[in-house]
Amino acid sequence: MHTLEAKTRASGKAGALRRQGIVPGIVYGPAMDSTAIAVARRDLLALFSHITRSSRINLKIQGESGLREMDVFLKVIDYDAITDEPVHVDFYHPEANRPLKLSVPTKITGEAKGAKSGGILNIQFRTIPVHGMPKDIPHLIMLDVTDLDVGDSLHVSDLDFGKVEPLLPPERVIVTVIAPRSLVAAEAEAAVAGEEGEAEGAEEAAAEGAEEAES
Repeated sequence: MHTLEAKTRASGKAGALRRQGIVPGIVYGPAMDSTAIAVARRDLLALFSHITRSSRINLKIQGESGLREMDVFLKVIDYDAITDEPVHVDFYHPEANRPLKLSVPTKITGEAKGAKSGGILNIQFRTIPVHGMPKDIPHLIMLDVTDLDVGDSLHVSDLDFGKVEPLLPPERVIVTVIAPRSLVAAEAEAAVAGEEGEAEGAEEAAAEGAEEAES
């Protein structure tokens, strides 16, 4: 689990904090009062490079009453429109003994067999909603596409969700390998040509049959 240190903060000082390299934020949840916090920007950026939205974070908050520790999930990040730096962050503290719903990012592993032969890997879900206990929510859902050929797919039922339940139907396609448009077009033209050839052959046979009947 990743760890982040923060301090409680007074309201109304967000601008001054940002100028000091501090990002204001808030922590809230069903079993706690909302708490305003301040986090060093460098620590927050370092955290962002290692987590996803479904990663559990051990948040250590230093306040007047001492140190509090809690598990949280990253909820909302506000960015500056010009500098693209984080200017505010929200964390959600769930109840440890109650399940929650969360969208878990997917990650492709391996190179699809069909992609090597010219197919195109088509990812239909970048995240998958799941339901389970906070401690069981996965950091990522791995999609091993190594054995997928053109026309093959990975379905929800093919994936390992551990102790959480996916909130998508088992038959839902998550990733598939499709033929490139040029190949699809060529196959369609070949099919049309084949149908036209069969039709011409049938017309010729009918004409020959008519000639034989006249003779």
